[in-house]
Amino acid sequence: MILAPMILDKNKIARCFRQAMVTYDLHATAQRQVSARLLNLAGQIPAISYERVLEIGCCTGLLTQMLCQQQRVETLFLNDLVPDFSESVLARIPEERMPRLHHFFGDIETLQLPDRLTLVVSSATFQWLADLPGFLHRLAEVLRKDGFLVFSIFGPGTLKEFTELTGVGLDYRTPEQIAGLLERDFILEQMVTDQDRLVLATPRDVLHHLRATGVGGVRDYRWTKSGLRHFEQEYQTRFAIAGGVPVTYASSCFVVRKK
Repeated sequence: MILAPMILDKNKIARCFRQAMVTYDLHATAQRQVSARLLNLAGQIPAISYERVLEIGCCTGLLTQMLCQQQRVETLFLNDLVPDFSESVLARIPEERMPRLHHFFGDIETLQLPDRLTLVVSSATFQWLADLPGFLHRLAEVLRKDGFLVFSIFGPGTLKEFTELTGVGLDYRTPEQIAGLLERDFILEQMVTDQDRLVLATPRDVLHHLRATGVGGVRDYRWTKSGLRHFEQEYQTRFAIAGGVPVTYASSCFVVRKK
């Protein structure tokens, strides 16, 4: 089955993440957990070389910090759609573990990729790509023959409570669909799927959480007073659990080697 490119407003996505710059680290609990799982999975593969690494979607540097603390990265190409994240990321890398750094900010789908990479790593970013199949093939072309791609991606079930009530959400691919896309150029070494569920006090806190983590960049949703009241009532009625209301994230981690 051919999966058509998604239509995404990259300017809106960038604007939402830029606005969340100050609040992201405090609220990105699920993203932090997924990044930790991803690097734990990669750490089980001794063949991975950290000589020339491209990180896609560094955001405020959660994954960057963990990666540089755990591995001796020689050269790091640092990418994000939002150049403003640069200072935040640099501040998180321990000085004694600072790699040779190349700033590589902008829309990764339109940039000319660095070549001879030994590793491409990305956490919770690939769901924002418009043409994931085409981009995976491009990555294979710039990886060395012994290179690895290590990434996590959110999938079906992510923010399912919010989507059920508003109809707003990304067109997530299943882990099986992604594995199928990888078969052309990669050998699957590891794949792990998981679910993280945050519990927040109220439905209004859910909206604050989405805004604080920048994940509201799918499309505009206009709230009215009555619409907001209905959303809060329905979220509470349908999804309330002990301690509050849930926010669900479903993710998959992949470690693949270039064929």
